[in-house]
Amino acid sequence: AKDIFHLPNEIPLEEGSIIADAISTPFHAVKNRAEVRGGDTVVVFGCGGVGINVVQVAAAMGAIVIAVDISDKKLEWASKFGATYTVNPAGVENIGKEIKKLTGGGADIAIEAIGKSQTIEAAFGTLRKGGRLVVVGYSAEEIKLSAAKIMYFEMEIRGSLGCRPVDYPRLIELCRIGKIRVAELVTHRFPLERINDAFDL
Repeated sequence: AKDIFHLPNEIPLEEGSIIADAISTPFHAVKNRAEVRGGDTVVVFGCGGVGINVVQVAAAMGAIVIAVDISDKKLEWASKFGATYTVNPAGVENIGKEIKKLTGGGADIAIEAIGKSQTIEAAFGTLRKGGRLVVVGYSAEEIKLSAAKIMYFEMEIRGSLGCRPVDYPRLIELCRIGKIRVAELVTHRFPLERINDAFDL
């Protein structure tokens, strides 16, 4: 009961239902684990259901956001939700060098929202000295990162899981006032008897 929160009338149930996880997980990652501040350069790997909201929340907090995805359509969405720059790795020779060129030496923060060893390693490679990597995407695979680089350049690596109940009231309020957009994230609606079609989509 302590973790139940009132959903304001301004947020319809169909749209409000995605606040839990699709928006709350990115909110926790950006605010509490990445500790994004206004003016930070934040590179986001993956612009799916979670990643697109990492983009949106980081932009809402005043970050300069660089969205990375292999889907140009998802990158278009990222631009609509606040990304200053978008990069498709398929179109560049080296994603790390590309991000470092865009940021003048590397991003302050990299957030990986895919869950693949290659993209976690690539995200780490986009950071400036003293940068912070936050892993949101789940993977059972092992990753290879340079221990020397972590030590010598004082790099940080943090995990992020879900969202603390204490953060929900402020997150719901941000959605209510439109600082975080919810309605546009709902692209399709299905009746319950077509639930399998929904999962397939």
